[in-house]
Amino acid sequence: MSAEQLPLRTVAGFDFTQPPVFAVSLVLICTVVFLRYLILSGAYHFMVLKLRKNGNSKRLLLSHHNMRSQIRRELILSSVSAVIFGVTGMVVLVLYQLGYTKVYTDVREYPLWYLPVSIVIYLLLHDLYYYWLHRWMHSSAVLRRFHMTHHQSVRTTAFTSFSFHPVESLLQAVILPLIIMFLPMSLTAVFITLFLMTLSAIINHAGLEIYPLGKRFSFIRKNVIGATHHDQHHRNLKKNFGLYFTFWDRWMKTEK
Repeated sequence: MSAEQLPLRTVAGFDFTQPPVFAVSLVLICTVVFLRYLILSGAYHFMVLKLRKNGNSKRLLLSHHNMRSQIRRELILSSVSAVIFGVTGMVVLVLYQLGYTKVYTDVREYPLWYLPVSIVIYLLLHDLYYYWLHRWMHSSAVLRRFHMTHHQSVRTTAFTSFSFHPVESLLQAVILPLIIMFLPMSLTAVFITLFLMTLSAIINHAGLEIYPLGKRFSFIRKNVIGATHHDQHHRNLKKNFGLYFTFWDRWMKTEK
């Protein structure tokens, strides 16, 4: 079916293929993406500082010194990343409007149990993509040049979560429209997934291990990537390339 034959959908009555609507929506989405990052990262960073002040050392990975200059650099890079992620969001909206995605708005279109299943499938596919992209960025001389921008933050903070070179941000962003062109997901599931992606990145970089430490919960720490796992990657560039789960690191013997 050609693009002319596909039904043109509107979102809240707006046609994003119109340049003025597209431009205003792009500014709004970029602003929302950056504010979401800023609020979540800021709140999490404040919590880490509070725990450090209270001397809760068991869960804290590194003792942070004055990191104002690093955080300032991370905020500048993250603002550029937010623009790139915002542009990706607009691409998704236009693709949805033209009927090229599998996103649906009526939750009754699929069984209710499929909503969480679709989120898990998305995370697994994203994890697969990111693991090999991440390894490639460390093995390719060209991509390593871009990825090292992120690794300037050896002692990571919650603000490191979006701190990427623009080329890396673009490589990370393209997977979202690609997946939802083939994977049916409700609009609710898409929003939940975006929130989980942001929260996971913050958790992994904040220098605070939040997952349970007891032996009864070792299954979680063994399979879900947290701050301890990703902190090892920033200290040892040849290990721990995963994003959400440790499967690929274990199977490819790159886990430390």
